[in-house]
Amino acid sequence: MIDTANKGNSKDIIYNHYLIMSDEQILIDNTINDIKKTLRVDESFDFETCSIQEYEYPDIINKIFTSPFVSTKRILVLKNIEKKKLNELQEFAKLLKTVPESCCLIMVYCADKKLSRKKVFEDFKKVSEIFSNAHPVTLMPDDTTVYRWIMKKVEGLGLKDRHEIIDYLMEEFSDDITGMKNEIQKIENYLYQTRQMGLSELKDISQGLTDYDIYNIANNFFQRKTEALNQFIRIQPYMRSPMVLIDALARVLCNYAKKSKDEKIIQHITSELSRIDNRVKTGSDFVELNLEIFFIKNLGGINKGAIYGK
Repeated sequence: MIDTANKGNSKDIIYNHYLIMSDEQILIDNTINDIKKTLRVDESFDFETCSIQEYEYPDIINKIFTSPFVSTKRILVLKNIEKKKLNELQEFAKLLKTVPESCCLIMVYCADKKLSRKKVFEDFKKVSEIFSNAHPVTLMPDDTTVYRWIMKKVEGLGLKDRHEIIDYLMEEFSDDITGMKNEIQKIENYLYQTRQMGLSELKDISQGLTDYDIYNIANNFFQRKTEALNQFIRIQPYMRSPMVLIDALARVLCNYAKKSKDEKIIQHITSELSRIDNRVKTGSDFVELNLEIFFIKNLGGINKGAIYGK
């Protein structure tokens, strides 16, 4: 992560004027909270957040020069800097010649994730040059930093040897810190719940995780084994997405299609899987139910060895 606030400076140094840039709101919020704690600002009286779009510039200047009520300093968070054009920001900068010692002004530039990092940094540099007296802070997580965060979290949960969890979090959330935080919270809640369960319940969960072999379920399905349905029902709570099972079924289907003499059955199964796949992509709330019906219908329908070409 690039963080210019700490380059060559002590983390205890607090400036009167910040210009913070990130594409992750949670990183911005954490930085503001750190500043607030260090300054011991009373949030009820001496902490204010406003948007640069909602107030006239003279009104914002008045807020900056408002004296703190009970704290040593007053914090004013000025959001949506990125929404203003450069010439508009230049106009504001002319009015904002200095920030008083009694105020800590935190200007927030929330970068667009859709833009390339090169473009984001080019735009932010222009804004930084306009507010040359502000202390620039860029919070843009890179893969190395994200990996360290994940390792720290999973170690705290006692899961540092679960490489599949680490890989999953990196693949799915390396560019979505807020989403990663929420996902880790779900894992943490799940672990907490399991610690509250009795031995018999834990054995059931253990058995479910043991049977969490997607390709085994897919193979059992095409071998007409009714246990495939029971396996599917058992692992539903542990699947991060129905797409995992749909993908396994599609891959195994390709292998069985080479052996089958009945193209109608293959076409039927392919059509059914495609329909369910489309429902996943459109955000349907009934995908698990569709899959269960798919298993029930086709475990009875794949008969007489047709799928094997017998």
